[in-house]
Order: sequence, then C-alpha cells, then structure tokens
Amino acid sequence: MKSEKTINLLVGWLLYPLGDLVGQVLLGKFEPERILVMTLVGGLLYRFEIPAWFRMLDSICIAGRPLTWIGRTIGAMLYFNPLWIARHVFFIYLATHHFQLGTDFSGALAVILNCLVVGLKSFITNLPISVVGNLIIQTKLPVQYRFAGSATLSAIFAVSYAIEYLLFR
Repeated sequence: MKSEKTINLLVGWLLYPLGDLVGQVLLGKFEPERILVMTLVGGLLYRFEIPAWFRMLDSICIAGRPLTWIGRTIGAMLYFNPLWIARHVFFIYLATHHFQLGTDFSGALAVILNCLVVGLKSFITNLPISVVGNLIIQTKLPVQYRFAGSATLSAIFAVSYAIEYLLFR
C-alpha cells in the first residue's frame, strides 16, 4: 500500500504536468501558470479520484462475479468521458487566461460551452486509442499500478488535448 501511495503521489504531481508540458512545447508554447495549474490538479485532484475509481471498478460484482476486462474497460471509459475532458480543458483555459472567465455571464457561459464542445470532440477523436489504452491498463496492470498506467495514457492525451484545444475551439 505504501508503494501505491508513493506511485500515486509521483504520478499526480509529476506525470500530468509533464504530459501537458510536452503538449505545450509541441505547440511552441511555454506557460508557467499552466504548468502550475496542471501540477496542482494532478497532485490535489487526479491522484485521489482516479485510483479511487479504479479500486471501485475492481470491487463491483455482478451476479457475485467481479467485472470482466470488458466491464472494467467500459468503466474506465465512463470515467474519462467528454465531461472529464471538458473539465481538464477548463483547467487549461483558466490557466492560460489568468483565471478570467469574461466580464459577464454570457462570456462565462461561452467558455464553459466551448470546453464542453472541445471535450466531446476530443473524446470522439481519441476514442480508438482510449479503448485500446484502457483495455491494456485494465487487463494487464494490477490495480495499484493502474493510476500510473492511466496517467501515462493521459500524458499522451495531454499532447492531443493541447493540440485539439487549438483545433476544436
């Protein structure tokens, strides 16, 4: 259990911001505020909620039997859905716009709707890779390493989210 906590700590604080940094560099950018926000999100939010989701998936039984690899893969896909991606994109937006949502309600609503659209388009675009990646994570990795596997996949997606953020908005 101690090694799982150490892995989750390192993954949350380092791997998520590193993936986002790679995405920034590929786009010819470097935004310290964004790195800070992704570090905080990874270390304070993702490192707790994602492992908890994977543990919950392992605890689900249907007719007295644990979820199969298909069930766990679908469960992972349900978690990393368009809303999750939209929330991640929203964090990117906040970091790149100095935490400003606009001057009025309609401006804030436009930002939120844009993040939802980007989240949906990114989800659809990344679906084939996401299915295969989550299948590997759910079937080949023990539960204590799934967050690290998921974060590695997410770091890869962070590159695509950075690009899709520009393409799909």
